[in-house]
Amino acid sequence: MATADVPQGPFRQEVKQPIWDEKSIDTSLFIDDDGTPYLYFVRFTDGNVIWVAEMNDDLTGIKQETLTECIKVGEPWELSQDKPARVAEGPSVLKKEDVYYLVYSANHFESKNYGVGYATSDSPMGPWKKYEGNPILQRADGLTGTGHGAPFRCKDGSWKYIFHAHWDSTKVQPRTSYIKDFAISDQRTVSIGGTLVRPQVLGSTSPEK
Repeated sequence: MATADVPQGPFRQEVKQPIWDEKSIDTSLFIDDDGTPYLYFVRFTDGNVIWVAEMNDDLTGIKQETLTECIKVGEPWELSQDKPARVAEGPSVLKKEDVYYLVYSANHFESKNYGVGYATSDSPMGPWKKYEGNPILQRADGLTGTGHGAPFRCKDGSWKYIFHAHWDSTKVQPRTSYIKDFAISDQRTVSIGGTLVRPQVLGSTSPEK
């Protein structure tokens, strides 16, 4: 865990040790309305599986007795035979009113069918119910390998979703980033749509397609 006074940094790591000792990836911090911090991440327990644990108050570790499995693959769309792999990863958790939304990606990132789904719960610890209309983002706008993103809020209050996609239909790397609109309806349905935007880094000399 590293902290900074402003988002641009510099970041300082006061405690130089892992949050926990098991190999894992894709950490995502969520702090509930009551101030309780939770860490969502991927463990390699049955392929890539999303887990959650409550964090210590100082955010330097997790309460291992709270470790709980959240999401693993099982739905047909999550089991693509294009680069087959048991992968659920890239978690992000949001709360709207009293409902928790866990947005995740499934399939191997090199698969053209890498995509995004979500699940809901009435608790940050689950159990989680996957949306029957998943995936909500897959092969959008002619792109392939669309996934492993994160929702974020703009200064104007609107929500967006930034995600990876393959370089083109024949080449995975270098993956590129894109942004689309992100919304949660009054019917508690998550959608990713609208105009596709490719962000640019100011002063970047990266090659264009």
